[in-house]
Amino acid sequence: MPTARLSRRQVLTGGAAGLGLLGLGGGIVASVAEAGRPDPVRSVTVAYTASGQRMGLEADEARDLPASSRVMPDLADPGPARRQQDFLDGCAPWLAALPAQRRESAVSALLDLWVLSDELPATVAGGVGPWRYIWARDAAFAAVAFSRIGFAELGWKQLLHLQSLQAADGSFAARVIPETGLAPDDRQSQFDSLGLVLWSISEVHSASTAGGEPFALGDLRRLLRLTSDRLIDHTGHGRSLPPAGPDYWEVVESRVTLGLAAPTLVGLGALAGLCTAAQELGDHLGEGADAVPEIAETFASTFARTFGANGLQRYPTSGGPDSAIAYLALSGAGAHDGSTASATGHGPRADPPVLESPMLAGVWDRLEQPAGGIKPGHGWIIDRSSWTPSTSLMGLGFARLGDVERGEAVLDWLSANRTVAGSYPEKISADGRAVSVAPLSWTAANVIITLDELYGPSRGGGG
Repeated sequence: MPTARLSRRQVLTGGAAGLGLLGLGGGIVASVAEAGRPDPVRSVTVAYTASGQRMGLEADEARDLPASSRVMPDLADPGPARRQQDFLDGCAPWLAALPAQRRESAVSALLDLWVLSDELPATVAGGVGPWRYIWARDAAFAAVAFSRIGFAELGWKQLLHLQSLQAADGSFAARVIPETGLAPDDRQSQFDSLGLVLWSISEVHSASTAGGEPFALGDLRRLLRLTSDRLIDHTGHGRSLPPAGPDYWEVVESRVTLGLAAPTLVGLGALAGLCTAAQELGDHLGEGADAVPEIAETFASTFARTFGANGLQRYPTSGGPDSAIAYLALSGAGAHDGSTASATGHGPRADPPVLESPMLAGVWDRLEQPAGGIKPGHGWIIDRSSWTPSTSLMGLGFARLGDVERGEAVLDWLSANRTVAGSYPEKISADGRAVSVAPLSWTAANVIITLDELYGPSRGGGG
């Protein structure tokens, strides 16, 4: 399998209406003209500097940054260095379970996630300019990553903050300013965040349960209720697909995308699992815990009759491959018992598609870019860069499906294409240069979760 490369820049897409303005998990608005310009690297890492501020560093500025650190040595305030060391000390048991050859690149991902989270209410997408906002989608992945490395409380804190940001109708602003919780613009809400937040709650709660005293789901009563109500209402209790809108491509869409439908499937499945495992959850949900599994099953059938019946393309019946297919691996979505009996009186159920590694490999092959990673999808027609959020999400998909060889190949590529300061950039240009911005929290979180899937303590890694 070729090595994988990826970065992050706005470009026009074939499926977008008007000026499709892109930014995976949090990017900038770009015009068609801008999409064609060279994309310089805005930062090779983010670190605390002598000014006491967390700042993006260019290559020459990062020369004095110690290896495996995001704190400049001339910083008078000892706080950041102490917090960084405490974080790494807390990660030590997790790191010890990894193969020795993976630990250095794992520390890079850990520090990237740390520096974009330290003393902030939730993880920001990136450290500079228009990336320095909280996206609910990115924060959901960050919360899961923290829970995997022994910091489940920090993951829960992320979810508690997302609860405080949620509107009364259950929606999340596309992105918010970390200091104020306010949206910086009128960018349309992104429906995928709902399912991914529910998935994240399930993952972080499970980690807390494994660690001893589980977190109280009642702490997230508002988040659970508003999120589940919105998902259920906007899918007609599972009988229809979500409404059209922007997904992780962040473009104007007139049709529902796989990037919205797949997280909805995963989120409803995660919610059903929570309802089964935690009977008290029914007290926090408008629908009641007993209704959720049936709604999740109904939506799985809806998904199967639309996206599943037509090759899991970007749109229900067209659009070509999309890296959003990897979302389906997050909770084992696609597994089924073979039942076709209808429980709702709306005809026979369609079996949800079973996601397998060869399916992901086929998507990878069609999306591969010159630098070795992939682009987000077939309709991404201008930019020839490899985007690390999509590449790392596919790596996570391979790992979740048990394809160790392909999962490791993606990790190899991501590690080989870090910046000179060791951070994971958003994009790698067609000629192999790190471009756009580094680090990117979604990529770092995906790397951490992938490492844990392949080698984590519960899997007997190390060596």
